[in-house]
Order: sequence, then C-alpha cells, then structure tokens
Amino acid sequence: MLQSNDENINTRLARDRVACSLDKYELRAFLSILQERLDTAAELEIAHFKQNEQTDDQYENNKNEIRLGYKLRPTLTGEDGRELHGTIAEIFDSPNFPESVRSIFLNSSIPLDVVHKFRVRNSVELFLDFSRPAIFDFHLMPSQRTPNESHYKVEGRDTTWVNGLFHEVQSYISSHRSPAPWLHQHSIYDFFLWLIGYPLAFWLCFKVSPFLPNGEKEILFVRAALYVYIFLIALVGLRALFHYARWVFPISEYRHTRNRVLRHRAFLGALSIGLFGTVLYDVFKSVALG
Repeated sequence: MLQSNDENINTRLARDRVACSLDKYELRAFLSILQERLDTAAELEIAHFKQNEQTDDQYENNKNEIRLGYKLRPTLTGEDGRELHGTIAEIFDSPNFPESVRSIFLNSSIPLDVVHKFRVRNSVELFLDFSRPAIFDFHLMPSQRTPNESHYKVEGRDTTWVNGLFHEVQSYISSHRSPAPWLHQHSIYDFFLWLIGYPLAFWLCFKVSPFLPNGEKEILFVRAALYVYIFLIALVGLRALFHYARWVFPISEYRHTRNRVLRHRAFLGALSIGLFGTVLYDVFKSVALG
C-alpha cells in the first residue's frame, strides 16, 4: 500500500473565468500537454518516494502505481447529456464522442487519492465550461458578469513545476482566446445602455411620432403613453440583442464542424450595421439640414 507524504502544499496558482475557443483537436492537444507535464510530476513524486520496509518488488510495483495514477482521466460532458470518462485516448477516440461539448473536468490528484489515499506532491485541476447564456432569460442581469465556471488551478510542493505548468497553461489559453470576452464583463451593458440604448430609444420615438394620434387632451395622454411604451420596448430590444451577442460570442467556446455560430455572427453583424447605420444616417441628415 502506498504511504502518502504529509508535507503541505507550498505553491498554489489559480485563475477563473477562462476565456478560450477550442475545437476537438486543440482540446486534445491541450490535454496532451498537461499529460506530458504530469509525467514529469510522476518522476518527481517517485524521486521522493521512500522504500522504507517495502520489498524490492513492492517498491517497484508502487512506483508503477504512481506513474499510472498520474495519467489523466478527464470527464467530458456533451450538450446532449452524454458523459465520457477515461484516458485522453479513450475519450477522444470514442465513437460516442459528442458533436458539441458542454464541459470537461479533470483533477490529476483524484486517482491516487481515491484508490490509495495517497496525497500527491503536485497536481492540476481544470474545468472548462462551454455552456452559453440563454438569450431570453431576463432573470440574468445584463450588468453582471456572465455566469461561467471555467477555471484552472496548479498546486504542489515543487515550485518550479507549478510555475512552469501554470504559465504554460496561460500561454496556451491566451493563444486560443475567445473572440469577445469583454462582452461578459461587469457593467459592459451599462456602457451600451448609455451610449447606444437611450439614444436609440429616443430616435425610435422620433421615427414613429408622425404615426401617433394628435389633437384633443385625451389623445395627447394616449400619445404620451405610447412614447413611454415605445421607449421601453426599445430598451428591452437592446437588452435582448445584448443577450444574443453574449450567446453568439460565449466566454468559453467549443467549436465543431457543424456549428452554426458563424451564421449567427453574420446575422448579428448585419442587424447591428443596418440598425445603427440607419440611426447615424438620420443624425447626420438632421445636422446637415439644420
């Protein structure tokens, strides 16, 4: 039976809200990099593993158990709910690999801890949340950050190994960043609301004013009420468009060959250019005529 070392963790580095865009092959390459570094961690573990009262055969078998325990066994969940667990090759070569991935989780310390109650010297934990925020779920406050559980954490007793792997993970993520992570930050919606939302609402009221009733006192009340209603409708429309933009450009994105996100991005771009182009045209025309 393996005997764990009781030394405390010396170094812990972590980051949450990981903004990345990966396809199947990039995700596999990323996990393969982690596995290479964990193979090194296994040898560091073995270098500090004492024989004590073990026989030579027991000692060699336990060293092999350590090497096997450092092999990654991620858990991958698809959008359709299917879940795959196993080695990197078993998951990515499986005929049941889902077309769209919702999340992937791994923790390199779990196998040896669960089977042998062995506390490893160095470990990495990774969770990538590829879920997209709902478009018409108005319970989500647009001024707040988009909920996303993506994170990674590297910890251990060998500071050089921990720092090296953490910065390597950072580098890989940075080279595969999602297109618009800033859309998911706090208060971005407030910026759009003041810069675009309110002017757009006033412009819409101006455009429909010729079609609103006018005349008697009661009619003027109806006209004022319609202005307020149209103003609010414009703000709700902007909010829905903002949620749609966050759905089209998720903070963490899994790309697959049949993904229709490019069509949605083209539609969002055309809609935005058409709408705001019309507003700017009217503004410039008014200034020129004025």
